[in-house]
Amino acid sequence: MTTDKEQQIDELVNNQMRHHRRPDDDDSRERMMLQIRNILNIVFMILAVVGAIVYVKFDIVVGGWLIGAAVVVKTFEVAIRLFKVR
Repeated sequence: MTTDKEQQIDELVNNQMRHHRRPDDDDSRERMMLQIRNILNIVFMILAVVGAIVYVKFDIVVGGWLIGAAVVVKTFEVAIRLFKVR
């Protein structure tokens, strides 16, 4: 059994929580952007590691281009994060 004050508090809490929720549309956009950012980060890491290996073991020019491409990919990911592209 709850008192009237407890019921009022519960109603206020539920009402406040309802106002702080984001619409489902925004949530799905954020999830999609997070997935895109994660993919860009994976591509960046692969390019950076392969570029470093190629740079050290095989060809300095090709390795430099691979590392440069990795930097460009990372720049796009950071831009998405900073500007919250939707």
